[in-house]
Amino acid sequence: MSPHHGAAPPVTTAQRRLVPGERGDGGYRPVRPADGEPHRVRGDLAPRRLPPGWRAAARPLLVLAHLSDLHVMDHQSPARVELLDRYADPDSPVRDVLGIVGTYRAQELFTYQVAEAMTRAVRRAGAGPVSGAPVDFAVVTGDVTDNCQHNELRASIALLDGGPVRPDSGNLDRYEGVAGPEVEDERYWHPEDSAGDLPRRRFGFPTARGVLQAARRPFRAAGLGLPWYAVHGNHDNLLQGTIPATGWLRSAPTGDAKYVTPPGGFDPADIIRRLDACDTGALAAIAGGGRLAVTADPARRPVSRAGHLLGHFATTGRPRGHGYTQRNLDDGTAYYAFDHGVVRCVMLDTVNPHGGWQGSLDAVQLHWLAGELRDCASRPVVLFSHHPLETLINDRRPPWAPRRILAAELRGMLLAHPCVVAWVNGHTHAHAVTAIRDEAAAGGFWQVTTASHIDWPQQSRFLELLETGSGLAIACTVIDSAAPAGYRGTGEPADLAALARELSLNDWQVRELITADGGAGAGTPGDRNVVLAVEWPRAVTPGRRHL
Repeated sequence: MSPHHGAAPPVTTAQRRLVPGERGDGGYRPVRPADGEPHRVRGDLAPRRLPPGWRAAARPLLVLAHLSDLHVMDHQSPARVELLDRYADPDSPVRDVLGIVGTYRAQELFTYQVAEAMTRAVRRAGAGPVSGAPVDFAVVTGDVTDNCQHNELRASIALLDGGPVRPDSGNLDRYEGVAGPEVEDERYWHPEDSAGDLPRRRFGFPTARGVLQAARRPFRAAGLGLPWYAVHGNHDNLLQGTIPATGWLRSAPTGDAKYVTPPGGFDPADIIRRLDACDTGALAAIAGGGRLAVTADPARRPVSRAGHLLGHFATTGRPRGHGYTQRNLDDGTAYYAFDHGVVRCVMLDTVNPHGGWQGSLDAVQLHWLAGELRDCASRPVVLFSHHPLETLINDRRPPWAPRRILAAELRGMLLAHPCVVAWVNGHTHAHAVTAIRDEAAAGGFWQVTTASHIDWPQQSRFLELLETGSGLAIACTVIDSAAPAGYRGTGEPADLAALARELSLNDWQVRELITADGGAGAGTPGDRNVVLAVEWPRAVTPGRRHL
């Protein structure tokens, strides 16, 4: 810690990690504490090593908390399609064709409580783990909601701002979802049912009585206690993160029928293919299956991009609009930029409004971005978006719409601007740190991707941009939520968040990939607690044109 900062460094995964414990019945594992993971220095983009004693002399330029993919979820909504997820189970004959579907998780009962536990952890930290400097602000890189519903948006903003939160919808007197005893389908975890569903019988999942009521109990969110900035994600604007809410789909989430089991003669490969093609008829095809009567709720109405923007102005947090401006409201755009001292922070909108869960940019935004980078030629620029570079492959558009900007074109433009030092994002639900560079030229930038709040390991990250005297360094430190290591059965929000973390570790579709060293969303040690060296200042490469 630098001597001129008086705050004590927060407890992070550098001090203590949470890892899988020993396997029990059905292979189910608890979460156990383990030794911390020290920072690794990565010099992929800097020919000179960080000098001895660099940490004590480092001057913080920017300290931020990075949260991504909260997926605050109305799991009782008629617009959810949990029934599709079983086709990615280990015994599914089409698993190898479909891959991970991601429309059902046992832990989705507790997304409100996980978000609350994470905001409390960030709030308690207050300072950068490496520099000891106060955290300047938080950035939330999209998919704050799960199904782009109005009630999810209002709840997510309340969780980040602080204030009363009710994690319930429909009938507030009873639970109406796939975890209840009314849904006699063994593919869903029924925490309070004595019959024994597949997750408990085969995979060792626990019985947890009282959690359906506890998960719906109102509580007062602590909030981040920091200014926070929003980034637009595909789940914030598209049903299931994939399909525009047009036509009959605009009213489907507010209805009174939730389809929970597949109809006879169902072809899951065809349905998933049609969903990937944004065919609205694909969701209509499940209507012949088993249904659960639920209470209609107008608060479940879908949120458009305009509604997403406007919703961030109804806030008790800072800044009003959370980065979005009046110009965004007027133009219907969700990209913007601002200064923090010498650092320029540039927020991109990588959501394709024509549908699809992967990303891209439009040509107007690319032109705007090029202007931003030209104006910052001698200043460090940090980009933020929902999608990472490798997922910008979505060129879906109707014939009349302008072309979409994909990964290769954007990569080339960014590498032509040495001012770009980092790109921070989410979307993939996995920690990853990648050096993006052109082997024929100096420069390049670090892509820092942070895991989600819904899948293992349910973590966030601090980033500290530091001036070291011999260049720049980006210190990345993963942080766990404020939930205890193990579930205690109290029904309090932090305790339910601990249960959610444990359930995510035991997700039967991916749990064999998870080890004490990482795997699945946890990535590798080089993707977590790292110090990323950056050569600075940078000279423009001769012969290279700044687009």
